[in-house]
Amino acid sequence: MKIEENVLELAKKKADSAEVIYEEGESKSVSFENNKLKYIHSSSVRGIGLRIIKNGRIGFSTTTDLRDPERLVAAAMRSAQFGQEVRFEFPSPDGLSAVKIFDKSVADYPSQNAITGGKEAIEKSLAVCPDYLCGVDTGSTVWMRRLLNSNGLDVSKPSTSFGTGYNVMLTKDKGLISISEGESSRRVTTGLMDKVQKSLEKMRLSDKEVRVRSGSHPVIFAAKTMNLLLAPFEMGCNGKLVQKGVSPLAGKLGEKVMDERVTIYDDATIDFAVGSYPLDGEGTPSSRMPLFEKGVLKNYLFDLQTAGMMSAKTTGNGNRGFGSQPSPGCTNVIVQPGDMKLKDMIKDIRYGVLVDQVLGGGQSNVLAGEFSVNIDLGFLIENGELVGRVKDCMIAGNVFDAFNNIAAIGSEAEWHGADHLPPFYFKGLNVVGQEG
Repeated sequence: MKIEENVLELAKKKADSAEVIYEEGESKSVSFENNKLKYIHSSSVRGIGLRIIKNGRIGFSTTTDLRDPERLVAAAMRSAQFGQEVRFEFPSPDGLSAVKIFDKSVADYPSQNAITGGKEAIEKSLAVCPDYLCGVDTGSTVWMRRLLNSNGLDVSKPSTSFGTGYNVMLTKDKGLISISEGESSRRVTTGLMDKVQKSLEKMRLSDKEVRVRSGSHPVIFAAKTMNLLLAPFEMGCNGKLVQKGVSPLAGKLGEKVMDERVTIYDDATIDFAVGSYPLDGEGTPSSRMPLFEKGVLKNYLFDLQTAGMMSAKTTGNGNRGFGSQPSPGCTNVIVQPGDMKLKDMIKDIRYGVLVDQVLGGGQSNVLAGEFSVNIDLGFLIENGELVGRVKDCMIAGNVFDAFNNIAAIGSEAEWHGADHLPPFYFKGLNVVGQEG
């Protein structure tokens, strides 16, 4: 009998019902730093989590030491004495979404390919400027999860993930310029050299440094920076925050909260996307869930327990690993593209800023939607053209105001992690600069 089966059988003898999640995986990574190969690393992990219901309360325990299943069960039983009052039942088998999350080419990917690709990226960069300092990271993971419970659910699914990242830096008398691009998927990505080319073009545009005058100006947020502005909306849709009464979107289902051109989905059914899965960490099949349609709030995201506390149904967003209990969260966040190309956004602006990278999260009050960020990489726009890299510049505002002050949404969406995002063009945001 396998360890996860043994744990479930032991738990069923002492608890009213039980659920076991078992995971094992292997990760490999190749990293270049300052133009040189830094390391080739591999690691593996195996662990198990046990959730039980006893006398109407939830108990949980987890371990990576699989030699003593009785101890794991005993720990879960003890925690149930002080656990949360249960508001759900473990699900029975209900099928799987047909989403693809495993790519054999990731499992078979040789480290030598990552080494070769990293060297080529660095050589291409140094051919442009021998003073560049480059970093390249390539990582892959092969993972297996088995979820089983006392109501007959028993599902085992392998998955893969793969990612590449490129960074180029240049030290100048006036400071440091650092540009990063990356790509991730559940299958092998092949766009490293495109990321290198894009970064080198941004380096070229950064040769000239300019200052920006303070005031309210049109601002374009590039696709890869949009997750900063979307964070308050994602958190606002989190059912647990709604249940606790701290979500700014609580009680606003069916209300228009942003520009009618904005439609956002949470979608775990996209083949090979980073956040996809056939069923969540509790056994609920994945789905495509509208969060906002034409600016109107449509749904909150729930796991089983939070849904029970809210007298709602789970949305299949019980995210977890073996080391934690489920909690509602986003999977793949999909923002519907608009109808304006990025180059046309730039042409439309007489005086404004294009934001490509920011320093840190910069949020002063995430739930309230307030943000204040330093621009790590941005460009001044004058008369429809990028005229130089902005220096010593910040942007501040409130996302709930900004998303009701949109000039256009980009027609070209890009994957950045588990988010598929277009650029956004805002009519006016507060820019704090030092005009030279």
